[in-house]
Amino acid sequence: MKQNNKRRAMILLWGCIAVIALCIAGALAVLLPLPKPETLEIPGQRGTIPATIQMPGKLSRNDETPLVVLCHGFTGNRGGDTHFTQLAQDLAEQGMASVRMDFAGCGESAEPDTAYTLGNMTQDVDSIIAYMQQTYGLDGPIALVGHSMGGRLASLYPQQGSYPVDALVLWSPANGTGLQGLEFLNIDDFSQVEAMAAEALANGKVSAPKWNTEISDVFVQEMQNSDPNAALREAGLPVLLTYAGHETLFTEQTVAETIATVESLPDSQVVLDPFVDGDHNYFGPSGKEDPQTPVMDQALREATETFLRDTLS
Repeated sequence: MKQNNKRRAMILLWGCIAVIALCIAGALAVLLPLPKPETLEIPGQRGTIPATIQMPGKLSRNDETPLVVLCHGFTGNRGGDTHFTQLAQDLAEQGMASVRMDFAGCGESAEPDTAYTLGNMTQDVDSIIAYMQQTYGLDGPIALVGHSMGGRLASLYPQQGSYPVDALVLWSPANGTGLQGLEFLNIDDFSQVEAMAAEALANGKVSAPKWNTEISDVFVQEMQNSDPNAALREAGLPVLLTYAGHETLFTEQTVAETIATVESLPDSQVVLDPFVDGDHNYFGPSGKEDPQTPVMDQALREATETFLRDTLS
C-alpha cells in the first residue's frame, strides 16, 4: 500500500513539474522579443525583388507557421500606404510570418514602370513563397493581403499562381471586370481610359499622367482578360473584404459587385462601418495626418489580424 501511495505521489509530482515547465516555456515564448524585420533582395524570375521579412518570435510545431504575403497597390510600395509595417509586427506577435515587397517599377525596384504587370506580380508572389518555404522551412497555411491593385492580384492569384493559398484579405480591391479595372486612371471619364488602353495596345505603352507613370500593352491586355470576382467565386476561399466610405477611384458598381461576390462566399466577411469616413488609402478627411487615420489604421489591422488568426489557425 505504501509503495502504491509513493508511486502515485511521484506521478503527481512529475505531472506538476511538467505543467510548470509548459507554463514557463509558454511565458518565455511570449516574452521573447520579435526578430527585427529583415530587408533584403529575394531572388525572382526576372532579377531580385526588394522585400522585407518579418518572422515571429517562435515557429510553430512542424514548421506550420502561417505565411502572409502583403501586396501593395498601383504605384505604391511595400509600406502599404503606412499600414503594412505595423501589420507585419502585429502578425508576428500572433505567430505569423509575413513578407512585403516592391513590385516591378515601384519602391526600390530597379525595373521600369512598364514591367508592372499582373503576370510579373504573380511571378514575384511565387518567388516570395518559394523563398520563404526553402529558407525557413515553412509548410503552413498561406494568405495574401492585397490593397487596391494588390487586391486584384490577390483575387486572381488562386487561379493564376503556382502555390495553393488558404485565405485572402482584400482592402479596396480594383476588381472591376476587364478593362473596367482600370477605371482609377480617370474615374470621371471612362472614355479617356478606353482611349489610353487603345494607345497602349497600339504603341506598346501609354503615359498615365495622373499617376506619373507609364503602363504597358501587356498590363492592359491582362486587365481586359481578367475577371477577379469570377476568380473569387471559382476559388471559394475565405475572404475578408473592406472598402472605405469615400472611395473615389472605383465606381459604385465595382464596389457593389465585389461586396456581393464576397458575401456569397462561405466563411467570408465584409467590413465597412469602421471606414465610412476614410478614403481609398484609409486616411481621414484631411489625409495622412487626420486624427481619424490612426483609428482607421488600427481598425483595418485588427480586422485583418482577427480574420487571419481565425482562418489560418
